[in-house]
Amino acid sequence: MLTLSHPVLKTVTPNLPQPDYDRVGIDTNRRRFLKSSLIVTAGCFITSLPLSGLAQNTASSGDTLRAFIRITQAITEHKQVNAELAAHFFNAFVKKVPNFAQQITPLVQMIQEGMSATAFAEKAQAAGLQARLQQIVTAWYTGTVGNDYHGILVSYQQAWMYRTVSDGLVVPTYCGNGPLWWTAPVPDANSTAVIDAL
Repeated sequence: MLTLSHPVLKTVTPNLPQPDYDRVGIDTNRRRFLKSSLIVTAGCFITSLPLSGLAQNTASSGDTLRAFIRITQAITEHKQVNAELAAHFFNAFVKKVPNFAQQITPLVQMIQEGMSATAFAEKAQAAGLQARLQQIVTAWYTGTVGNDYHGILVSYQQAWMYRTVSDGLVVPTYCGNGPLWWTAPVPDANSTAVIDAL
């Protein structure tokens, strides 16, 4: 065994108490401190939120979304409206058009039970709201909000202009299987259905 007796190479260590890692565990105090700090920070953040305002905001946005869906159903006479897609269209309109939520209130108030789309459009035109109504219809059928090059694409595959031919044609795209074909489940490798179909 080699021993160093050179005076420069000797290190002087003060007699500090060494922690007993077997009894306490490595870095337990640091972990405990970090957990406590995180809990206190999260608690402070949560208590600083205006929860009543948040609940009111959610309720009012839900009401305006329902109004948007009702307007869509009345003007297009489509009773089955995808609520998730409607929410995306509504959010795109809110981003694109200032005060969109307030602008649709008069439209929803015009709707009467059993009213045809033509009668609804005539009432909207008399009130000067035909342009807004036309924007909503255009958005659903084209899948975009806005007709300029700054328009917001909401949906391509689910645009209503493809509904009329959906039983015979796929949505136009560069691949024959339609858009988002890669999201379909992979066929079973052991299945002979693919081979039989050829």
